[in-house]
Amino acid sequence: MTIRYSSRAIGDLAEIADYLIARSPRGAQSVEAAIHRTIEVIASFPGAGRTLRQRPTVRVVPVGRYPYLVFYTARTDEIMILHVRHGARRPVNPGNI
Repeated sequence: MTIRYSSRAIGDLAEIADYLIARSPRGAQSVEAAIHRTIEVIASFPGAGRTLRQRPTVRVVPVGRYPYLVFYTARTDEIMILHVRHGARRPVNPGNI
């Protein structure tokens, strides 16, 4: 299964890394690895995430023990990572994903 990243998701990952590296480089590596493991699980099991009620084509999966969420869509041969965000932030407007 091919994994693609939206420009928003790429920006999200860069912002997360910048924020965490400034505080804990080792912690940043752990979070980055957990996010990538979560995305690998999504690629293997595209239906794993729960769907958003307001946008049923979008699914979300939490990142293990870290408070991040990965939003994505699954097609027959492709997973599109749409957005990665900290779960404590204000809830995302489904229309903005």
